[in-house]
Amino acid sequence: MKDVINNEEIEALEKVVKKVKRPELKEILSVQQQILRAIDEFMIKEDVTRVMPLMMAPITDTLNHDVEETELNYCGQKFDVMKSMIFHKQLILMNEGLEKIYIVSPNIRLERPERNDTRHLFEFSQVDFEFKNAKMDDVLSFIEKLVSYVFSDLKEKCSKEIINIAGSLDHLNISKSFDRYRTEDLYEKYGEDFEKIASEKAVEPFFLINHKREFYDKEDLNNPGTYLNYDLIWPRGYVEGLSGGEREFEYERILVRMDEIGQSRELFRNYIEIAKRGLLPQTAGAGLGVERITRYVLQLDGIDDVTIFNRKPGETPYIF
Repeated sequence: MKDVINNEEIEALEKVVKKVKRPELKEILSVQQQILRAIDEFMIKEDVTRVMPLMMAPITDTLNHDVEETELNYCGQKFDVMKSMIFHKQLILMNEGLEKIYIVSPNIRLERPERNDTRHLFEFSQVDFEFKNAKMDDVLSFIEKLVSYVFSDLKEKCSKEIINIAGSLDHLNISKSFDRYRTEDLYEKYGEDFEKIASEKAVEPFFLINHKREFYDKEDLNNPGTYLNYDLIWPRGYVEGLSGGEREFEYERILVRMDEIGQSRELFRNYIEIAKRGLLPQTAGAGLGVERITRYVLQLDGIDDVTIFNRKPGETPYIF
């Protein structure tokens, strides 16, 4: 076996060395560590129980966009890497003693390289939380308090690091409540690229509500065609930082929503059986991107500026 690497690998290797040795990496990681520490503190104050993540399972998030599938076989059964623990959060809350849970959850989504942008990674982490018997307004209020708590904590404990990289703390000064906009209203105002344009014009985080996407996002039956879900949009062009919603939990409604988008019932047969037995609780929740909030706090150009090793879709070869 030859120990000679080709020119493409040499170039990629040099990029890795430069990325790992950059002087600002320690400050980036320190800020990200404090973000997670503040989130843990807030969750404890709010009596939200932390559970450990899963890395693979027979079912995972169906997502509302195309990614490369990563199927593997274990003990004669098909598994997928975890795209998010959305279904498992619902199942965990079947336990009568648990009301509110969260997970610092590693996720793998093999995004298509053509989605080349500043906010997607094929491997990332999110703070995934879910509450039993919660409504959309409950979760939005919780998110507002969570973000305010984290930003206040960072201004107190990481001001030097943030100013060194971002140049200011002004973007962390936010209102106690965030504006809400409907997708159809912003689409009418700004056109196809409404999320990006609205984010660029905004000076504070805001909620974008009413997306037609995954079958598990609950439809408001009092207003058919309206969905009880939401994204948190970071301002200054940093776009989506969190996504969530109320969940469909009733057997018949799950089947209707699955059929609407052509989702395989066979793949979710065990999940459907749980719903059929009336065991799925009514829940609502969200997932907050760890790398995305770190990027916003430090006002970095791209999401890959937050990572140690390259996890940007389409950047080849991946040396490490």
